[in-house]
Amino acid sequence: MDNLFNKTRLWAINFLLKLAKDLTPSKPKSHITRESKNLFQKEIKIPVFVSFLFTIIAVYGMLVMSVGVCSKVMFAVLIFMIVVVIFLVSQIKNKERDILEDNDTVVLICLLFIIAILTFQISKEYLSPFVSPVSAFSIMAAMLLSSRLGRVYAICLSFYTTFLNDIRFDVFFTMLGSAIFVVANVHTIRKRSDFINIGVKIVIVNSILLMMFYLIGAYDSFQLKRNLFYGVLNGIFSVIILLVLMPLLEKIFSRTTNIKLIELSDFNNPLLKRLMLEASGTYHHSIMTADIAEHVANSVGENSLLARVGSYYHDIGKLKNSMYFIENQIPGYNPHDNLNPEMSRLILISHVKEGIVLAKKHNIDSEIVNIIKQHHGTSVMHAFYHKALESELYMNMECFRYPGPKPSTKIAAIIMLADSCEAACRSIEEPTMAGIKGMVEKIINNKFIDGQFSVCPVTLKDLELMRDSITSTIIGIYHARIEYK
Repeated sequence: MDNLFNKTRLWAINFLLKLAKDLTPSKPKSHITRESKNLFQKEIKIPVFVSFLFTIIAVYGMLVMSVGVCSKVMFAVLIFMIVVVIFLVSQIKNKERDILEDNDTVVLICLLFIIAILTFQISKEYLSPFVSPVSAFSIMAAMLLSSRLGRVYAICLSFYTTFLNDIRFDVFFTMLGSAIFVVANVHTIRKRSDFINIGVKIVIVNSILLMMFYLIGAYDSFQLKRNLFYGVLNGIFSVIILLVLMPLLEKIFSRTTNIKLIELSDFNNPLLKRLMLEASGTYHHSIMTADIAEHVANSVGENSLLARVGSYYHDIGKLKNSMYFIENQIPGYNPHDNLNPEMSRLILISHVKEGIVLAKKHNIDSEIVNIIKQHHGTSVMHAFYHKALESELYMNMECFRYPGPKPSTKIAAIIMLADSCEAACRSIEEPTMAGIKGMVEKIINNKFIDGQFSVCPVTLKDLELMRDSITSTIIGIYHARIEYK
């Protein structure tokens, strides 16, 4: 009996240990994922095919129920849906191919479409087709996805609204005109209050287009007044939808919009405040890097606001062990003098890892986290590598590389170059024009030869523009100290 009891107890212990092992969370993967503790930041794992199929079936069903259930109508709606789907998918595959590889982005595309269709159905049933907020959903697509997809949404949703309302050309032209106009101005949106300006623009464009149809005899004066009222209501309704849905979708799908970037650029942010107080040298370096990166991003047609904000946060990992980084050191004292190259290497590498941890802890957007992770790529720490060579302890250069990954976007590459060039040019004792230009060219050439741009879409033309922009900006920063000849 005792033997049986012991065997049972041993089996129970082994079973519980195995169960505990299975329940232990695995190590996080190298790529950035949403924090699982936050319900709104979990990754959405719905297959792309399932998302598209569900959306097509849902939209087809809603359209058939609104237009009428009969064989001819159902077939006509099917043809219309096929045309819209082909147009949408072709635009994504040709110009936005990377979207199809991101499950939660596809879910966002489909969810926006379904919410828009439901809203249009309600507008038609209880108000007027001119209240359908095509512009609001096009703006959201442009801000949360891309400007191109914003225009695609404007076209697709305008067609849908037209089909929903007996193929009325005035409805199509008015909805499309206002939507295209506001999407073209999406880059001007920098804060929530700008949505009110968008609403005013929608009202103005709607009024002009409706007046045009009145002048060509499409409406009488009573119909014009009624449609103008609904056109104004469209603008108001669009502002409400943007103010309610935009923050929610930004949070759920972790999208980095210009509005979010403006909020992150506020120096009252706890991380930036800490950087200012605890690592003032790094803070100043980050400001200089941001000025350079912003100008470079403008020169190559990239998002200058993202470049600036990414630069603010790229070195936040230096908050830990800040005195081990040269910009924060007291003149004449360098703690690395008392460390072997291996320890120095580990401290330098750690600022990238610490930066990622801090950014996640403070819910910084994933685009900024990726910039923190990639801003050194797999570059070599030459100073400590040469120190190791002199000590004859380490001979392998690969041991003195940052772990990467290499920059995967132009913005990350821009910040890598701005960071390196600002630090290098600051070390020049007499920063002349020729000296700055030579230093910038040397750094860009070294990064290129080292293969740091091998996985990002940077062309040789881009590198030339970056070189010229970095050089002119740094010369502008140091203009008071440059010797003019």
